[in-house]
Amino acid sequence: MAARAEPGADNPLALEYAVGETKRYAARIAKDPTACPMFPVVNEYNGFAETLCYVQGYLAGLVASTGQRPTKAEMDELVYDTLNDPKVGDMAAEMQADIRPVDMLCPPREF
Repeated sequence: MAARAEPGADNPLALEYAVGETKRYAARIAKDPTACPMFPVVNEYNGFAETLCYVQGYLAGLVASTGQRPTKAEMDELVYDTLNDPKVGDMAAEMQADIRPVDMLCPPREF
């Protein structure tokens, strides 16, 4: 039986635990993220980007809780691995509005 990686500054697998836990969390709430009490209110017209920011924050919190301080390159790799998980993408897509801003009666000025 494989040992499960738990958070801790002395555990070399703690960062992998943070990534894995973030992916598991995204998989649990992917169908309806708003049903999760921790999930923030998201502007649906920018829902995809805001959801990815939320996931990065969730991951950063777990990484901080391990007591480890990854380098910028290591953190970039952790974020890349997490954000490229299919369930994270599903969750972000779920939060994006189906209509484009140009379909609105008063589109933003840049359009």
